[in-house]
Amino acid sequence: MARKHKDTVSRLAALAIGLGAEGLDIEYKDGHEEVFAIKNGLGWGIASLRSSSRDAKLLRAELFRMAKRKRQVILDEMKYELRTRIYDSFGEHAFRVKLRRV
Repeated sequence: MARKHKDTVSRLAALAIGLGAEGLDIEYKDGHEEVFAIKNGLGWGIASLRSSSRDAKLLRAELFRMAKRKRQVILDEMKYELRTRIYDSFGEHAFRVKLRRV
């Protein structure tokens, strides 16, 4: 049974897991936060949020918190662990979220 996730990272993770992805990459480009689902080293865009929007600001805040502490989400009665790493991409913060079934 699918469950509604109220925070942005959980919604994006649910979308990526549904597509069979192993992770998410979030990078800034041209005034937007671009979100990519990653599988086997390949990524495809699943979302684009205007950087000045409320959702993008909440997404960045969640990702910075998650870099300090992993998070777990439940999707279709399966538990997933989300681990976030921050890295530099052309002078901007970028995020990699690993999605691991536990």
